[in-house]
Amino acid sequence: MSRPIHADAQATQRRILESARRTFADHGLAGGSARQIARDAEVSLAMVHHYFGSKEGLYKACIGAMLDDVSALGAELTAALGVRGTSAPLHPQDAAPSAVIERAVRVGWRFARANRNTVRLLQRSIVDHGEVDVEIRERRMLPFNESLAAHLAAWTGRPATSLRLAVQSSVFLVVRYAIASDRELSDLAFGTGAPRGAEDAAAAVEDNLVESILAMVGLRRGEH
Repeated sequence: MSRPIHADAQATQRRILESARRTFADHGLAGGSARQIARDAEVSLAMVHHYFGSKEGLYKACIGAMLDDVSALGAELTAALGVRGTSAPLHPQDAAPSAVIERAVRVGWRFARANRNTVRLLQRSIVDHGEVDVEIRERRMLPFNESLAAHLAAWTGRPATSLRLAVQSSVFLVVRYAIASDRELSDLAFGTGAPRGAEDAAAAVEDNLVESILAMVGLRRGEH
């Protein structure tokens, strides 16, 4: 049985978008080449134009796909945190706060590491424009940070205002490690030329992130 035409079209568009994410993450919109994107995706330039209209249209599609990924991460983190809503903080008696935060850090780290092109594209957008995209910041990032800061305030007794920057600093820390190459991550974790592989380095960084972020928000591992 032959594959449906629309399935092939969707696969082609995904391939083009993934190629475009890598290119735009490396070079930005101005430096990214539509021809190179087409070559890397193993399609013609005409095919890129057919699906996305122009390089600018392709860039907007990448940003849209990136926002979908950010939303997916937000949903995963919310599930990991057990958040029921900003008006109903999860109290310590429901679960050990440190265990909840640890689970969220591990989910966030693994998601960011598995979606490095998305994270790198977001960082490139910040470099190009001097700030996080307004939609990401106002509709996604800030509400999530406010919600998490409120939960942490309930758990730790610290003011939510003092925890907002701790939450954001935690995000910055995860992002910086997430965009590292396998070689850099190994060098950072074990020193230059260490025989340990990328998986060992990622696991070591993940454990360190858990300890560091728990300390930043005023919690310790195993603390109830």
